[in-house]
Amino acid sequence: MGLRQESIHPVMTKSEKQFSTAIVGGGLAGLSLAIGLVQRGIPVQIYEGATEWTDAGAGLVFAKNSMVAMEKISPDIYKAFAKRSSGQGWESKKTTYMDYRDGSTDGGLITSVICANTGQESVHRTLFAKDLVALLPSGTFHMGKRLVAIDNRPDGGYTLLWADGQSTDADVVLGSDGIKSKCRQLLLGEDSPEAVPKFAKEFAYRGMVPMERAIEVLGEEFARNSMVNIGSNCLTTTYPVEKGTLLNLVACRSIDTWEHDEWVVPSSQEAVRKDFAGCGPVMQKVISMMDKPAMWALFDHPECSTFYKGRFALIGDAAHASTPHQGAGCGQAFEDALVMCSLLEDERVVSAAHVEDALEAYDAVRRPRTLRIVNTSRENGEICMMRGEDTGDDLGKIKATLDQRFHWIWHEDLDQQVQQAKSKMREVSEARPIK
Repeated sequence: MGLRQESIHPVMTKSEKQFSTAIVGGGLAGLSLAIGLVQRGIPVQIYEGATEWTDAGAGLVFAKNSMVAMEKISPDIYKAFAKRSSGQGWESKKTTYMDYRDGSTDGGLITSVICANTGQESVHRTLFAKDLVALLPSGTFHMGKRLVAIDNRPDGGYTLLWADGQSTDADVVLGSDGIKSKCRQLLLGEDSPEAVPKFAKEFAYRGMVPMERAIEVLGEEFARNSMVNIGSNCLTTTYPVEKGTLLNLVACRSIDTWEHDEWVVPSSQEAVRKDFAGCGPVMQKVISMMDKPAMWALFDHPECSTFYKGRFALIGDAAHASTPHQGAGCGQAFEDALVMCSLLEDERVVSAAHVEDALEAYDAVRRPRTLRIVNTSRENGEICMMRGEDTGDDLGKIKATLDQRFHWIWHEDLDQQVQQAKSKMREVSEARPIK
């Protein structure tokens, strides 16, 4: 694959990896990484802060790059995904990622964005996560382990301190504990402006309804296929999940500041109607199905000076949480996991002392792409709320932008990305040989 065969380290088999790894956070990023490492013979334990699964869940959408990454991490992950995923309901829309419609009027079509070969697939987050846990060996996944601190050990490893008073030693720590990541705060410094997420100046109402009800309210086409209705300072996104038995609902609204201490606050149908007053009939129908609405503030991580320090690194939302407007955030978690698995599996990484080179390579390859996705997702939200800097409320300009802005995300050559990371690791390793 373009790499020389000689190595400054002896060639080792997978079973001879001489380091222990703790993954903090049991969402899709951490679970996919854990599965990939275990199936490559690399010992790992994964720790989730929640004490139990919640039923609320949320829908997630994926395109080509995400599904390719799943398959390359482990075919078992992709099989679990395919068991639950939903595509477009109509055969004529199988290659469509999203229909973008004019929600300020009657929902007329602006453009159908095409992602050839895959279209769009969606899944119920919580149910998919439970399926991934089942792929791990017994005793690997631990719930109720909320991280409070990490102490550095003299040998370069770490002691993780949990809220339950217990502790865990690990040579390597990989933080996948979501947008409110404690790992991020500890890695970047709790006083660093980069350590905390930034308010994206918008909030969302979310919900799921049975498909039968959605069809009754929206009609077959709008209920069974993925739609974004755009309006002035607002939008709605709907798509089927769980093999088309449920419709996921999202209604976003711009707002300059968030005055609440909590990120999720109860609301009412009256408040939702007020927030979307003046929108077209299709958007009104979408919000009418929000039976128990709550306002979800949207935050992201638009900047980060590093994803690693020593043998400690961030992946997924802990590193690069984004708004939902490109449907690309979770897919980046799978790309992270693929690159990380491939680096730690490499024959050059034998002992804990070699891991830092792998993490430096991971950071060099993954950070620019993922932070670009965070920031272009914010931009796409502005475009779809008719306040984009270059598009405003001009539907022609909005169409021209939407038709081309996703391709660089979807059509990434993941094999090339992995090889780029391995080449970077080799460069780092040869420039700084480990004694």
